[in-house]
Amino acid sequence: MKLDEAIRDLLDVSTDIVSVAVVDASGAVVAAGPAAAGERASEALGLLWEAASRHAGDAGLEHVVVPLADGVLAAVEAHGHRAVAVTGPRPAVALLLFDLRTCLSDAFGGEEAA
Repeated sequence: MKLDEAIRDLLDVSTDIVSVAVVDASGAVVAAGPAAAGERASEALGLLWEAASRHAGDAGLEHVVVPLADGVLAAVEAHGHRAVAVTGPRPAVALLLFDLRTCLSDAFGGEEAA
């Protein structure tokens, strides 16, 4: 499945998402959904992920969730990419994290087997 298709599917099933972006290992935005902040989102995600990784230490880091005044910012890492989403109020966070991982797996999961 192509990344654009995976993002469309994500936005269809996760109605809480206001915006979404996917970045590659270098931190470059490779795709974004509605209202995404583009390169600013990539830079902010890089700083957030780095800070959270330092705090996690040897335990590693699979995701980050930051409460916002009217929703959350959630990010996951899988298949050499990170997906970050901003939601509206009261999202189902565990389901959101699952949906972000599924989006990355749908778009990039087959690359690891090749």
